[in-house]
Amino acid sequence: MKINITKSYIEIPNDNIKRKPGFVIGAGHSLSRINISSIFDYSVFSVNSSIILMPWSSGPSHKRFWVSNDSLCMNWSYWKKVVSSNCNKIVRTSWLKYLNRLDDFYFFHPRRTSEGIIDDDDSGLAYCSSVPTALDMAIKMDVNPIFLLGVDHNFPKTHNGTHFWHNLPRERMPTLKSGGPPPKTSQSKVFLYNNLAYRALSKFAASRGIRVINCNPISSVNEFEKINFKDYDKYI
Repeated sequence: MKINITKSYIEIPNDNIKRKPGFVIGAGHSLSRINISSIFDYSVFSVNSSIILMPWSSGPSHKRFWVSNDSLCMNWSYWKKVVSSNCNKIVRTSWLKYLNRLDDFYFFHPRRTSEGIIDDDDSGLAYCSSVPTALDMAIKMDVNPIFLLGVDHNFPKTHNGTHFWHNLPRERMPTLKSGGPPPKTSQSKVFLYNNLAYRALSKFAASRGIRVINCNPISSVNEFEKINFKDYDKYI
């Protein structure tokens, strides 16, 4: 049976964020080294577990977005915060099988093209993982410039793990109902596919006159210019 998506992400208005700065927040280890409290005057696209850091229990939702490809998010303890947060929640159409748990969620369909190709006329979003999805959406919503935080794509030797929350106090660390985090070999393959998407999204952003800036100078994502987070306000 074909399901009609009555709430597509393209229905979300961008009047309040168009041609204004915004942030796409991954969950990389570099997030644990910075204070992001200054970014919430701008649009914020939170990805997966970075919702833990979002102060969205109240207030207007028009600049707040939570974006995910991965339905396994529902098995993590932070899912309760996703549901309770006052923000726009956008997930992939593969989540439609959980529709009874997704009140007020918006949906996107994957782009028809492979990871390294962007068709400007396609209303879908990049699909290899959630950060490319969020970046694609921010570009389509005409956010400019777009700052990337926690988009590291590497395995630091001096950190407790690949995610920012590995350095949180134990009581604040998210827990998983079943299974576990993917092995490094699996994550490495995701990083490779993501880099194809980033290369294409870099060109897509440039074609629209949008600047994408990675706020981690030692990130392994090299498709965008890099700066220190403390200097981001110089680019606004």
